[in-house]
Amino acid sequence: MKLLFQVLARFSVAVLILGALFGSGYVGGWPFFVCIAAMTVIALYEYYSVLPTKNIYPSVRLGISCALALLVIAQLSEDLRRAVLRMEGAPLGLSDLNVINGALHMTLIVLLVCVAGTLIAQFRMSEGQSQVANAATTVFGVVYVGLMFSFALHMRYIDVPALMGQEHAHEFARRMGALAFVIAPVWLSDSAAFLAGNLLGKIKLAPIISPGKTLEGAIGGLLGAVAGALIIGIWLGMSPARAAALGVVMGTVGPLGDLGKSVLKRDLGIKDFGTIFGPHGGVLDRFDAILFNMPLIYWYFWFLVMASP
Repeated sequence: MKLLFQVLARFSVAVLILGALFGSGYVGGWPFFVCIAAMTVIALYEYYSVLPTKNIYPSVRLGISCALALLVIAQLSEDLRRAVLRMEGAPLGLSDLNVINGALHMTLIVLLVCVAGTLIAQFRMSEGQSQVANAATTVFGVVYVGLMFSFALHMRYIDVPALMGQEHAHEFARRMGALAFVIAPVWLSDSAAFLAGNLLGKIKLAPIISPGKTLEGAIGGLLGAVAGALIIGIWLGMSPARAAALGVVMGTVGPLGDLGKSVLKRDLGIKDFGTIFGPHGGVLDRFDAILFNMPLIYWYFWFLVMASP
């Protein structure tokens, strides 16, 4: 019964998050940007706020500003890219390479400003602190949270059904299909791993990093990711083989992102990064595996278009 309540609680949290994410995502544009920006700021603040427990003091305002700048660059580049597509009618990756190249250069400039700014910020740090740790954690947060979340803005504008030759698919599938293809398998994998681990788990997967994770749970999570990818992929017009293969990728990469987060939490001596979702932690706790998977799936679709005639 306790396990059932835990599963229902996880489901309720997922519904609340997905309602805000997919509602704003369907509208797109700057409303969706505001949603992703809010999640990014919360997640980054969660990360920065626990570092003082280790006597590490990142440049919080600089880090959040740089992360938001990365999101603005992503949104503006997508707006400009869509304007180019409307004028020229060419697919992603062909006529708009200059837009992508410009966005990449602007992203590098923001990261350079972040590095230089956080080093300058160490001039006024108190003795007894590690200036190296302060600077490094500031930049790491911008990349780990800000840069990773920026891919959500890019994913919103990938029309997966059109890539699969399904131009007459439902509007929701065309607008939110790419994000759904990442979020649904990853969260289904998480739930399947939780159930399999609690019901069948015996063999510890990484006892030092995360004692609660088991091999049985990992297998269940992999099967859950494949099932989720098949369901969403077929809905978007993908072949079962393509969807299943991407499901295997997400079911493998997702746990690595989760274990990476567990390494950070273990070093910091905390259970969760935040409490915004109650017993399910914070934004960073719920989106760790998604953050690792979004760039991979985005690049897959991007190169798929590049390879198309």
